[in-house]
Amino acid sequence: MSNRLLGIYHQLPAPARSVAASLRGLYLRSWRFGHETQRLVEEVMEREHWSPEQWKVWQEERLGYLLLRAVTRVPYYREHWMERRRRGDRASWGYLENWPVLEKEVIREHPAAFVADDCDMRRMFHLHTSGTTGKPLDLFRSRATMRALYALSVARARGWHGISRHDRWAMLGGQMITPVHQRRPPFWVWNRALNQLYMSTYHLASDLIPYYLDALVRYRVVYLYGYSSSLYALAQEVLRLGRADLKIAVAITNAEPLFDYQRRTIAEAFQSPVRQTYGMAETVAAGSECQAGRMHGWPEVGWIEVLEGDQSVPDGAFGELVCTGLLNVDMPLIRYRVGDCGRNAGARSPQSRGLRAEPMTC
Repeated sequence: MSNRLLGIYHQLPAPARSVAASLRGLYLRSWRFGHETQRLVEEVMEREHWSPEQWKVWQEERLGYLLLRAVTRVPYYREHWMERRRRGDRASWGYLENWPVLEKEVIREHPAAFVADDCDMRRMFHLHTSGTTGKPLDLFRSRATMRALYALSVARARGWHGISRHDRWAMLGGQMITPVHQRRPPFWVWNRALNQLYMSTYHLASDLIPYYLDALVRYRVVYLYGYSSSLYALAQEVLRLGRADLKIAVAITNAEPLFDYQRRTIAEAFQSPVRQTYGMAETVAAGSECQAGRMHGWPEVGWIEVLEGDQSVPDGAFGELVCTGLLNVDMPLIRYRVGDCGRNAGARSPQSRGLRAEPMTC
């Protein structure tokens, strides 16, 4: 949202802000969900029981398709390989290790060069990241990519814990939904289209949090979703006030690491399990915790390499995550350095899902 539109939005009375949020929610819902969503979710659930061999075949076939599409249809990669051929480099583009590691700065400077030339960018979903690392990015997804991604979220981040996209939920996020200087509630908007109570993270002062807690009860919120630090701040106040009326189904964290002391406090305050998710706007890796609290990578989203320098680390060792997105074939990011570190545990979960358990961040 532009600064001008944000200024107009902040001048609206609180009920009108919720109307604006609901209209935005309708737009987002049309991109995220459609008539095929239930089929996609069922396919995700079926794949969870695949063997490691089945996943290996699927990922290799998808990777082969992605590399071919990138070298023939994506301007940045096509020019890269043409230049290598002009220099006499005969390395095969069919092997991932022959591709260079991609840095954020290149995408930031030339986002359109990474979009396949058979796509109309005007008909794609445009994401402009906030640039928390100092480098905001412009990213593009097709409707098919959006719906495939959200089907994964419905089946795993939520479905594993008995909740659905139709349940009422609260999100603590970084959107400027309330003027920063405001000191009286509401510090939230009700997005009717997504059954979402979107709560400001900019007003989580100890004297204001009780208003947040009352809103969670009033809106009959089933589960929470947000930054670990924000959920922790709420939980501390729940315990300090001795409130027992805030039991939810699950608290789901995103965007930040979840520390053990935060997990314990949030679980006690909301009388619920706390589950961590991992992902990024670039859509090259994702994961979430199952009912047992074990982190599982989502193989459909990305091919993950763990490197130290230019070399793969031994099994079980930590290193930098360099990921190739398998989901977004219309803006493929190949061997992208995400800025996180982790390791691949290489073990299947106790529930016998075919997903690989892999702690994602150090």
